Amino acid sequence: MPFTVEDFARTSLVRILPRSRYRLAGQTDSRFQSFAGNTTRIAYRQQGATPAFLLFSGPGQNPQAAAVAAASWAEGNWRPNAIQHRVRPGVVVVHVAPGNQLTPSGPVPEAAVPSAVWTVDSATGRVETAGKSPPGSPAASDLKKAAESLMRGSAVPSLGELDLAERSVMQVRTIGVPRIFTGAVSICLVLVLLRFGLGGVFSLFALPTLLAAGDIAAIGAAMVNVLILAGILLGLAILLNLRNLAFRTPGFSSTVSRTRNLTWGGYAAVMAALLIAQQGVFPSVLGTRNVGAGQTDRDLRVTATIDDDGSETYVAAGGKLTVDLSGWPSTEWTGVQFKTSNPSVLSLDSSPASSGRPVATFGAHQTGVSRVDATSADGRYTFQLRVDVGAAP
Repeated sequence: MPFTVEDFARTSLVRILPRSRYRLAGQTDSRFQSFAGNTTRIAYRQQGATPAFLLFSGPGQNPQAAAVAAASWAEGNWRPNAIQHRVRPGVVVVHVAPGNQLTPSGPVPEAAVPSAVWTVDSATGRVETAGKSPPGSPAASDLKKAAESLMRGSAVPSLGELDLAERSVMQVRTIGVPRIFTGAVSICLVLVLLRFGLGGVFSLFALPTLLAAGDIAAIGAAMVNVLILAGILLGLAILLNLRNLAFRTPGFSSTVSRTRNLTWGGYAAVMAALLIAQQGVFPSVLGTRNVGAGQTDRDLRVTATIDDDGSETYVAAGGKLTVDLSGWPSTEWTGVQFKTSNPSVLSLDSSPASSGRPVATFGAHQTGVSRVDATSADGRYTFQLRVDVGAAP
């Protein structure tokens, strides 16, 4: 065989112990004698809502029986208490043997708690993890990486390395804080996610269109929104320790308090810079670009028609407003009267010819509000428009 069950157990546990916070138990541990005979290595995690067993069985051992016995022990001993109100134990037995001696991979239905047998072909390194993973189980990728490492001929970790990996689990990784504080921070992060993160979702979907259009400023603004969304999700995942990220993410999981503080400080600085860019830099750039390009022509030369009756429009100071009422019946064109309610803000510069189309032009002189009124000669048709005159661009 290229590797034995002990080789595989050491290689995978060196990674799994510190990442998933398992501890090792001796084969002579009196607590686990009901399944020790069918295992070569016993690892367990008893803290938290998902305590778990990770067992290694070799050729000639019965992984199904080990899973059933371990599940019975877990169901009887890992129960809710005053500190942990909800407990969901799980059991994984990794069967390492030549392919013709492996039991089928998958869940163990007769077990008292969710349990599964994962298989590793010691001749080819093939890892099978069929079915849904039990609560608290390690990442299947850690087992696959261990098998790939052994198949490449890498050295098997020594017992000293395994002991060092277990001792790192015992080191305090974070400073305890009151649960109410953690809850308050989580609520704040969720609110920030709703306030700023939704823009990242929309920007993510809009990115292909923006990239095709080649609008550099708009692409930059969208990328900032996406990075803010990613940062918020990362912060929530680490704070809530989703998939054990709090103990796996470099910097945040450091055993040195100073390193953790610097990492969180850097995270806060990056998020603050992104928010400043989102709220200040890019709106200013995009706003200046819009004013300098299309807004000058659009707000200095404004046209209103009968469709704008009863509505409001904007004209920049120094601009012209054209009111075209040609949509009225041609029998009403003659004698249409135009007037403005505030000539100092908006003056009537030209009235329509007596026999021409009912089109009048107004000049915007200073900031303020005015109203344009028009009436047909017989009074049957009227038109009214509110005009806001803003500062010149």
